[in-house]
Amino acid sequence: MSPRTKKQFAAIRSEKENHIQQTALRLFASRGFESTSVSLIAKEAGISKGLMYNYFESKEELLRKIILGGLGQFMEYLNIEDENNVQKQELIEFIDGNLSVLKQQSDFYKLYFSLSFQPAVFAILEKDMMIIFEQLFGVFTNYYTRKGEENPYVKTRYLLAVFDGIGMHYVIDTENFPLDGVRDMIVDLL
Repeated sequence: MSPRTKKQFAAIRSEKENHIQQTALRLFASRGFESTSVSLIAKEAGISKGLMYNYFESKEELLRKIILGGLGQFMEYLNIEDENNVQKQELIEFIDGNLSVLKQQSDFYKLYFSLSFQPAVFAILEKDMMIIFEQLFGVFTNYYTRKGEENPYVKTRYLLAVFDGIGMHYVIDTENFPLDGVRDMIVDLL
């Protein structure tokens, strides 16, 4: 058997990091960030606590990677050709893509929404998250400005607050929430 290459080691490391992140995400979403210890994450991931620190400096860094990775996935659906000429169809694709992710990644959204009610934990991520949200606010505000809305920033915040509320209700009652029907109502706000 020949020794592993750097590429193989990198793949193994990436796979292990992803496994740890998925384990932590599940635990953070079900137990809360503060109630989940590094020891528990390591145990559930099938590694030692010491090895855990080989992958992540701290529980806070692990949380940051999880949240910023999830928000990165959220933003992947924001494919705008010209930010000064945002098209309605581009925003519909963003909404549809994220509703699909909401269905597939409900643990991420449970964690994401719970952070809003944990000021000390939210503070760990606030600066990074605001960079992402400011980009989103800019795109929607430009769209509503071009449409001639009286107060495009207020309309943007309203739409995104509705979107957040829909997400919260969906993760609370996944089986009964009429996500597809509500989708059409969000699109009507465009």
